[in-house]
Amino acid sequence: MASVTDPTRDPSASGKAAIADTHRIGDVLVEDGAITAEQLSKLLRVQARLEDHKPIGQLAIELGMLTRARLEEALRKHRRGLSIEGILVERGVIRAEQVAAARDALKGSSSDVARHLVDIGAVSERVYLLAYCERHGMSFIDVEPGLVDRSLLKKVSIKYLSRHRLVPLSVKDGRLNVVISDVGQSELAAELERLYGVPITFWVSERHKIAATLSALENETAEGRVATNRRIEYRNVAPGVTDDAGGAAEIVESVILRAIRDRASDIHFEPDPSRLRIRNRIDGQLIPVAEYPATLSAAIISRVKVLAEADIAEHRVHQQGRIYIRCDGEDIDLRASFYVTVAGENAVLRILRKGSTLVGLEEMGFSPATLTTFIQDVLEPNSGMLLVTGPTGSGKTTTLYASLQRLVDSSSKVITCEDPVEYVVDGITQCSVSDRPGMSFVDSLKSIVRQDPDIILVGEIRDAESANMAIHSALTGHKVLTTFHTEDTVGALVRLIQMDIEPFLISSTITAIVGQRLVRRQCAHCRVDYTPTAMEVRALGLSRDELGGFSLTKGRGCPACHYTGYHGRVGVYELLVMNDLLRDTILQKPAAHEIRRVAQEAPDFVSLQEDGVAKALRGETTLSEIAANCPRRPMMRPLRQLMEMCA
Repeated sequence: MASVTDPTRDPSASGKAAIADTHRIGDVLVEDGAITAEQLSKLLRVQARLEDHKPIGQLAIELGMLTRARLEEALRKHRRGLSIEGILVERGVIRAEQVAAARDALKGSSSDVARHLVDIGAVSERVYLLAYCERHGMSFIDVEPGLVDRSLLKKVSIKYLSRHRLVPLSVKDGRLNVVISDVGQSELAAELERLYGVPITFWVSERHKIAATLSALENETAEGRVATNRRIEYRNVAPGVTDDAGGAAEIVESVILRAIRDRASDIHFEPDPSRLRIRNRIDGQLIPVAEYPATLSAAIISRVKVLAEADIAEHRVHQQGRIYIRCDGEDIDLRASFYVTVAGENAVLRILRKGSTLVGLEEMGFSPATLTTFIQDVLEPNSGMLLVTGPTGSGKTTTLYASLQRLVDSSSKVITCEDPVEYVVDGITQCSVSDRPGMSFVDSLKSIVRQDPDIILVGEIRDAESANMAIHSALTGHKVLTTFHTEDTVGALVRLIQMDIEPFLISSTITAIVGQRLVRRQCAHCRVDYTPTAMEVRALGLSRDELGGFSLTKGRGCPACHYTGYHGRVGVYELLVMNDLLRDTILQKPAAHEIRRVAQEAPDFVSLQEDGVAKALRGETTLSEIAANCPRRPMMRPLRQLMEMCA
């Protein structure tokens, strides 16, 4: 789309319209009492001086005038007074300049501005529909065949439904729930009421989702319908329990199926007074899946509790449970957590695939030079400790097991101590620790060294006692692999010193530390060229002059990536191999900044941020992902040199 001048500096007709959008959001916040008129005036002055446009609401949050929750509350209460494009600007989905340009393009036309933004690719259909639903108080749903009551198809043909792009879902509380894709289809309400004899409630979904659902329904044979009704085999629930044909059972099964097939790691059932929201965590991000009326919330949560063998009569305490299923030939363990809130019980299902295949080191995203150093200088020595550090969910256990695959052979004995065992591997001895007497982490570590191991894998160093045990195991000639929760490699050394571990033990046993993050990978299906914003450039300490020599891309958003622009994840790594200078430094118990200075002076040391920037320049991820997930440090070398090191 052609660029336009800043509407706050060029009072053209379209620019004035964009300013009006901004003022309307501000007026809503003042009218609701979220901010004062004086604060709004200040916000408008600040906004006008910014190089990159920021929504009024976002500015108010950053300046401490209101919270995100307070902004959302005000927008919900006054949504009917806002335009859809105004909501999109306030959400940060598009800029006011884009709205201004769209209005310019539509001069003399009766076309809708927000819909035009979808047509030109500035906004995805999903995002547009979510904003439409917010403005009009409607519910959005990701429709799929498993949600459809097949008995409703007896009164209308698939051809009729396809022509009008609608799907009848179910009858609840005397009303027929119908999914539409075109928000102007509400005129069909009278005709549908005549056909079904009940009032209509419209839900909204994307056109391609409706088309796919209708296509699947059309292709169903009688045999296929039977197979579809039992795609999940529950291993820990009595057969009679799973034969429930009620709406809650169908919804829960459909949600679980979708999560499994969309590679989700967690399913969130989140009740509030007006609805039950369901979101899946995919590639580390929560993606909205569906919303259901609050009247269905208790039934859906109860269904999950039944499957997890939790107490459905208990609503006052938090509970845990497990669901064992077999789906499409794969054994899957669902760990359930139920959390009591003021709006009802919040449920989260963690999806653990028992048949997950181990990833090799070559597939994890290490640069060739880093991988060579890691194998030769870290894994090949027969003793010493390897620490893998990073936040929860950064792939530390995957790195440990990928390393183990390189080490295990018929002449070595490998014993693990984990909580719990995440990968079951032939040829190694694995132990899940527990709270039972004699089975704690420390008890297990004491027993491991008496088992004549060559390699010990410790799931996590939790405290000074387990750190001491692991270090003394490495000191006696064993090779020890373990994980640690710190921000980066230098942070792991500092934390061990703060645990009062003797510096000479740290310097003499630790071979290397790997710091890592998992960042989202660009979607290959919707990748387009883009120019990074000034904020992205500043956040990473880069310059536009340096970036000018590289072609940057990002995902625009498509069905394959749930309109996020990302599909899958890639590892970002920082490898710190101990050398003589670093060992001597640690013996002095220096400050953290001194350890970092010495570490960064190593000629082949590449920080998490540098490795991430290199991956972004190669099109694997984006600068914004690196800025959001990696510790921000000064860039130590020019980009061209960095790219050569990471090639």
